[in-house]
Amino acid sequence: MGNKGWTIFPLLLATAEVDRSQGLLNRDVGVKMKGGILAFLLKKGRKNILVDTGASGLTPTREFSRYFDQTPDQTLSAELARLNTSFEEITTVVNTHLHIDHCSGNVFFKKARFLVQTRELDYWRSPLRVHREAYRVELSERSFDALNGDADIDEGVKVISTPGHSPGSQSVLVETSEGLYILPGDTIPHFENMAVPDGEPFWPTGIYVSLDELYESFKRLSAMKGVILPAHDLEVMKKHAYP
Repeated sequence: MGNKGWTIFPLLLATAEVDRSQGLLNRDVGVKMKGGILAFLLKKGRKNILVDTGASGLTPTREFSRYFDQTPDQTLSAELARLNTSFEEITTVVNTHLHIDHCSGNVFFKKARFLVQTRELDYWRSPLRVHREAYRVELSERSFDALNGDADIDEGVKVISTPGHSPGSQSVLVETSEGLYILPGDTIPHFENMAVPDGEPFWPTGIYVSLDELYESFKRLSAMKGVILPAHDLEVMKKHAYP
């Protein structure tokens, strides 16, 4: 892909405190770490693409209130308004996967098409019992454009299949004025997942369906030499926009 000049705006939609072993497999069990529920708005001219939609739908659920903290300025509508954008102006939503904290806000977008991998949609219909809570979100199957692997979304924006965290996880490649940026979803939730000695593989998240696929997906992303913006790291919010 050539240089297409997209700008990436991170949105903070909630915060949560979880066990470090959830973000970093088998690391520091019992030690808490704070993370964010992030989404990313891609803008170029009048075009607006949203990557993920957060954990809160029309009415915050008991599960949302139990696990997440959200201030009034962290709602999806407030964050979009901060960027002079509204629900109606979003024409494309990419869900990196269908866990509750990445797609609950889909319900707000009446004019958008929703892009997800077929493998993910199939698993959302009938997940293993241990994964049911993560997929307990109401979605309309008719609203999805199901993808089978890598696909061009717009000029300078592409999704690639990166399974492992979930069966149909996908990452978003974005060409900016300063080169390639990568939005990996929960394939890489934190910068610490990449903080390993040279030559070592990354430290995987503690939530996965296939470690083999997760390692292969990270190798694929790493080989692209792009700037990676993890899906749950509050450090991402230190910049208003990327690049």
